[in-house]
Parts: sequence; C-alpha cells; structure tokens
Amino acid sequence: MRGISLEKLAQSLAAPVSKQAINKYEKGQMKPDSSVLIALANALDMKIDYFFRPFTVEVDKVEFRKKSGFTEKMANAVKERVREELERYLEIEQIAGSQVRFTLPRKEVRTLEEAKVFARDIRQILALGNDGISNVIEVLEDNGIKVIELAENEGFDGLSGFANEEIPLIVVNGNFPTERKRFTALHELGHLLLDIPANVSPKEIESLCNAFASEMLLPAVVLKSKLGNARHDISLSELTDIQRQFGISVDDIMASLQELGVISDNRYTVFQKKKNTMADFRALVEKSRVELEKSGRFARMVYRALADEIITLSKAAVLLNTTVDNIKTNLQLV
Repeated sequence: MRGISLEKLAQSLAAPVSKQAINKYEKGQMKPDSSVLIALANALDMKIDYFFRPFTVEVDKVEFRKKSGFTEKMANAVKERVREELERYLEIEQIAGSQVRFTLPRKEVRTLEEAKVFARDIRQILALGNDGISNVIEVLEDNGIKVIELAENEGFDGLSGFANEEIPLIVVNGNFPTERKRFTALHELGHLLLDIPANVSPKEIESLCNAFASEMLLPAVVLKSKLGNARHDISLSELTDIQRQFGISVDDIMASLQELGVISDNRYTVFQKKKNTMADFRALVEKSRVELEKSGRFARMVYRALADEIITLSKAAVLLNTTVDNIKTNLQLV
C-alpha cells in the first residue's frame, strides 16, 4: 500500500530490524515482538489492529485503466489499498446484515449502437427513466457493486473486476472532478456488464464502454430533444445547463453530439482547436459545475450498527479509519 521496499522500511523503523527479518514476517516464518510491531505500525502509518486481521479478500480478477507513467509498483499499491478498503466494507455489511446481491445482466455487444441499446436496457432495469442520475455511486452500490474511491495521481483512471471470484468491484480516482468520476464509474460498469468478443481490440473495447457510459449518463433521445437533430453553433450556456442537470462534462456532451451527427466532424474539430489555443475558453469548458458526489452507504452502515449497539465506538473508529472522538461527535443520537 505504501509502495516502499523492504530496505527502505527497515531503514525507517525506530527499532533495529533487518530487511531479512521483515521478509520473514511477510512470509509467516517469524513473528515480531510488541516493540517491533509498534515500530512497523508507526513506520507504515497503520493502526496496530490491522496486523491482526485475517485476509478475507483476494483482488485478482481486475483490469486497470491507467496511463503508461502509472507503474506496476503503483498498481500493486492500489490493489492492496482496494483489498483493505473492501475488507472493511464487507465486514460492516455482514455485521449490519445489509448484503446486496448483484443481479444486473451481462450481454454480448459488438457495436456502439448495441452498447447504447444495452445501456438503455440497464437504465430501465434500474428504473431511471430518462432523468439524470442523482448519485451514480449510490445507484451502483444499491445494486450490489462495491465502489471504492482512492486519491491517486492523474495516471490512474479506474479499475473494475471481481474480488473473491464473485464480488463486483469498481474503483475510481477520488481526485477527479465529479463529472469525470461519474463517467469513469459507468465506463467501468460497462467493463463488468458488456460481454465483448475476444477478437475486439483494446481500443474498440474502450470505445464500447465509453458509448455505454455516455448513454447511461445522458440518453441520446434526451440530448437530441434538448439541442435538436442538427446544429452548427451551440452556446456554452446550453451545454453547461445540460452538464448541471445530467452530471456529464461539456467535453463528453460535445463528443456525443459529434457521434450522433448533431454537429459535423469539422465543427467538432473547430471546438477542439479553440480549446487548445484559448486557455480561457478551455478553462470554461473543463470547469466542474456539479456538486461533489460520494456514497454514504458505508458510513450509514457503521453508524447504524453503532446506534443499534452491535459494535463499539472503537470498532466504528477502526472501520471508518478515524478517531473515537470524531465518531462521538458525529453519532449524535436523536
């Protein structure tokens, strides 16, 4: 999780411990005494109870969406953080009796249009109609998908897959603007639900998942009803109004308009050139205008278990990775 070597960890410990000893701790060949355990916890910035928890989650069947600068070392750190977060999530679900079965269907798709049609089917299953999705993460979690936000650098977009073979999982970069997080989460949902033939290229797969995410956020029929079937000039005000209503970026709206043929390829190229040459215009286009979106499901389960006296204050603090004082302040029974 911390992305450091055995040697660096050994050097940062207050107690004298060799990297060979730490390697044996990792392999279960030796156990650290209490002073070394405290030193390890301090050096790694982890609570001591972490080292006594059994590993109950395996995060192996996952696919990363990352840039080339995001190294394998960084990816491994992300996987470990995801496992730690997911273990706490599954633990409180079990304690609170709030497990949700994942029942969304998979479907084979080969074309962009098939991906869009399936997105409309999923919207219907989720009873979303043609309205904007108020909270994408909450919708996914209410349907059995575990969504985890990690604060990562720009090189990491997201990942999706299954933990313990059967638990659907989506991870998004918590440092992204809300519009990008929403799109990324639904793009990753596409990776979970779209059954894409093996002969389809990685680039085409990403395009299919983008089409799925775009249709999930803003159905084509709604976009055309708001802006028309054919346009030459479109005001930024029109686009930002749709951005606020549907939680989708101006860039993604323009890409959809081009793909639908509402604007020409040439018009879209002019838009991109204007962005690249005019910094003020680019800032306006890329400005986030949607409120910060998070899921409160995990915290709600913890406070419910606490209010029902199923867990203690200290257990709640461990699950939420905070202090007992913060838990007391936020509990406020009514």
